[in-house]
Amino acid sequence: MPGGLLIVTLFLVLTLAACQAGGTPTQPVEKATPRATLTSSATPVKTTSSPTSTPSAKAGSSAALEIPPEDLRGARINLWHPWSAGIAEAMNGLVSEFNASNAYGITVDSAYQGNYNQLYERVLDAGSTGDPPNIAVGYNYEILSWNDVGGGTLDLNRYVDDPEWGLSSQEQADFYAIFWTQDVEDGFRLGLPAQRFAQLMYYNLSWAEELGFEAAPQTPQEFKLQACAAARANNRDDDPDNNGTGGWVTNTSPSAILSWMYAFGSEAIDSAGTGYDFDTPQTRAALAFLKDLYDSGCAWQTDGDHAEEEFASRQALFVAASIADLPEQKKALDQAGNQDDWTLIAFPSPARQPVIDVYGPAFAVFKSSPQEQLASWVFLKWFLSPEVQARWVPAGHTYPLRASTAQLLEDFASAHSQWAGAQDLLPFAKTEPGFQSWSVVRWAVGDVGTQTFRSYFTPDRIPATVELLDETASELHQRFEP
Repeated sequence: MPGGLLIVTLFLVLTLAACQAGGTPTQPVEKATPRATLTSSATPVKTTSSPTSTPSAKAGSSAALEIPPEDLRGARINLWHPWSAGIAEAMNGLVSEFNASNAYGITVDSAYQGNYNQLYERVLDAGSTGDPPNIAVGYNYEILSWNDVGGGTLDLNRYVDDPEWGLSSQEQADFYAIFWTQDVEDGFRLGLPAQRFAQLMYYNLSWAEELGFEAAPQTPQEFKLQACAAARANNRDDDPDNNGTGGWVTNTSPSAILSWMYAFGSEAIDSAGTGYDFDTPQTRAALAFLKDLYDSGCAWQTDGDHAEEEFASRQALFVAASIADLPEQKKALDQAGNQDDWTLIAFPSPARQPVIDVYGPAFAVFKSSPQEQLASWVFLKWFLSPEVQARWVPAGHTYPLRASTAQLLEDFASAHSQWAGAQDLLPFAKTEPGFQSWSVVRWAVGDVGTQTFRSYFTPDRIPATVELLDETASELHQRFEP
């Protein structure tokens, strides 16, 4: 069996799940899309009409929603979010613009509620007392929990598809499919995408070229070859302080470990889409590769949660990080005076089918009065318009949600080559499991990654560890979604 520490850790995860599981989600959950090419189903178009223009319904009301536009006059809605610093500044600026310019006199009150964990708990508390915000930002597994308390959240398909207030089929097709469908569970639209990130591999092109490599690695074997060459270079140079560094800085975040599992062909969920399936040859192969990489001295661990400085000081040829970490990485390189060329690549695959794991929060709308619900939709429709998104996306260095937004960001792409390069990797994107239980299972996945790099963990423990992970994930899933 795996080491005792792993068993204790997974036991704590199970205990935490018992405290968090609040019952069966109102809507059943469907299987996350295993692989989706990021293309829209129609030719991208730029929006030419005002996103807040009054619908031209007969008698001034929508055939489906049956709310006259004048009923929105003076509506006030609350938006709770987790953003701070520059991203909060961008959000507040856009909200102020909407408040001053929308045709209905709708006022949005935007309020920071702490980080994602704090926001999640505050929304749960507010929902349990029957006073949730009109709009809150969260991941789909969090929205599924919110849907269990108070009045629950809205199925936004009703608003998206409304013939007068909603989005046309062409506008819906303008959203990249993998982002547009990520918050739809069994036909229930939990939310609308707020931001989308991806776990990517940062790669030092200049250093790799000096080491004799002309192309980025496409397979794990090629990845190991380059990582080991970087480790040898640091061990043999004149600087004793960088001995033991040089290859890949280990990253055991759930997204990073899941990315490696995906790269080796694991789907993480079963073929029926009703639960998890980690106990596979693909998962075992991924962990065996990571263990061998570490035992070979070609991967190493740092004390911190991020590795921007290690990448900037040539202590790492590769680091795994989010696309949203690009500004911090560039800042670290500037501070180090490092002029190396670098880029972002996908996780290498034995089948030469690279993978990136995409994820991100969504806007959920809570049940309230018909007027407040529609006012919330009017704001979100405006916020998701291409022109507004072209100002929102650069604030967080996230992915554009729509093809037409990407067109409007050509100048930004020209000035941020790494961000632009990340767009080319989107055809290799896979989503994370769309289960409420993923809120806890993800940490079990990360813990398995952590144990893989422990000195006491030996390769012969991998099969039992994967079996335990599968059993743990199954039990967690049963508790959340019987």
